[in-house]
Amino acid sequence: MADIRVCFTKLGNLKYISHLDLQRAIHRMLVRSGLPISYSEGFNPHPRLNIALPLSIYQEGERELCDFRVTEDVDVQTIKEKLQSAAFPGLDIVSVEVADRKLATKRAVWRLVLETDITSCEFESALSGEMKVVKRSKTGEKTVDISPMVKFVSCESENGFMVLRVELNAAGNDYLNPSYVAAFFGDRVKIKRVVRENIIF
Repeated sequence: MADIRVCFTKLGNLKYISHLDLQRAIHRMLVRSGLPISYSEGFNPHPRLNIALPLSIYQEGERELCDFRVTEDVDVQTIKEKLQSAAFPGLDIVSVEVADRKLATKRAVWRLVLETDITSCEFESALSGEMKVVKRSKTGEKTVDISPMVKFVSCESENGFMVLRVELNAAGNDYLNPSYVAAFFGDRVKIKRVVRENIIF
């Protein structure tokens, strides 16, 4: 018995499905693969699955992570091939490995494609100072400074759009949705695409 970690994509039309729908789709993929998957107990058994970080609707991911368990020895290349053959458009298997530690996420790198009149120098300057936004939580709304949760990576013009890359906190209660970074710039930006490039744990 071994815990398996899969790196996969969630691209294209998959940005329109919820995290719960993605979870169900991966469940079906695991079943179709024919792999010796470990199932939960009870009246409605299902494959034991742990997806690292939920993606909001309209967000894509290039290196998403999930763990599941196999009950027999199967080499990782075979697992990758069987999963890929059972996968669906937009979900490609990037890599498969034996998980040697738990999925405890720390940060995530995001790529935001923006329609804006803000220059790259202005972005870099704005992201180096205080960033106050209205943040929503279960207890209501409050104005907070998100700058400690944001690490500027790069900013460049591409095909008429501004491509902003940032590294954001992604650990438990410190998780920051990239939509708040865009919200900081208000009406001067319009989000065209949001892609999570990598998860750091």
